[in-house]
This record gives sequence, structure tokens and C-alpha cells, in this order.
Amino acid sequence: MIHNKKRSESMNKRDIDTLIRFNFWANGRILAACEYISPDEFIREISPDPGWGTLRGILVHTLDAEYGWRSVLQSQAADDILKAADFADVSLLKARWDIEQAAWIDYAAGLSEDSLNQGYGNHPQKGPKVWQTIFHVVTHGIQHRSEAAAILTGYGRSPGELDFDVFLQEHPEHMLD
Repeated sequence: MIHNKKRSESMNKRDIDTLIRFNFWANGRILAACEYISPDEFIREISPDPGWGTLRGILVHTLDAEYGWRSVLQSQAADDILKAADFADVSLLKARWDIEQAAWIDYAAGLSEDSLNQGYGNHPQKGPKVWQTIFHVVTHGIQHRSEAAAILTGYGRSPGELDFDVFLQEHPEHMLD
């Protein structure tokens, strides 16, 4: 028997919107927990260092990746790489993340099923599809929120459950039919 090796690699708009909203819901839980730590804990060097030096560094990196990838997907130049030093406290980081969340929600609202399933950039036939890059942004955030959650828990300020099923329980409008 001969099998067709070509797989159907597509995503629908509702599912990608759900993933984007989950991403920002989970970010919100991390940021809410950060409001209860001291300014020193926010900028304290961490050991072992997962790569970004401080809790603030991890979160700014995560925000910068969301900003950068959205800019790429929208064919916009990202103004600058966001730097931890530009966010002296949690409130400044949260304010910038609120802007990014609104930009992502607006971007996602303008996507069609076709555009989700197309490539982008200079070589759209050879690279990932739009939905695959959005999925990367979400999974990248999961990795770094896990690191942040462990640090916050060590400070006695666990953000609580960050699981997708908890998001769905809290937001049943995103339950898939």
C-alpha cells in the first residue's frame, strides 16, 4: 500500500486565538504574583541562573520575544530589543505587557484561516507557517513562565496553577466544540 506522505499542517483561527489568550492569561498570573515580592527580589541574581540573570530578566526576555515575533509576523521592524534595565519595577513591566497583549489580540483578530496557514518573510515557501510561529511564542512563554514560577515559589509567592486546563475552567468560552 502506498501512503501519501504529505501531512495536513493547518490551524484554525479559533484555536490560535485560544492559545494566544492562554499565553496572556498565564503571563498575568506570573505578573500578579510578582506584585507581592520585594523590589530586591525582582532584580536579585538567581542561582542557578536559567540564562537571564534575574526574575526581571526572564520576564523581559519573554516579553521581548513576544514583541519581536509579532513584529516579524506583521512585517514591522521591532524598535529595539527590550532591556531589563528599562523596567525598574513590576508595574512598568506590566504596563508594557498590557500594550503587547492588546497588539497581539488586534493582530490575531485580523488573521484569516488562510493567512494562519501560510509562510511569511522573504522565503514563505521554505519557513514556518504563521501558526507555527505563534505556537512557538506560546511554548517559549511556557518555558520561561515555568522558570519564573519556580523562582516566585522560592520567594513564597507561587503564581498557582498555570495549566491550560485551568485557563479553560476559568474561561469556558474558549472550550473547543
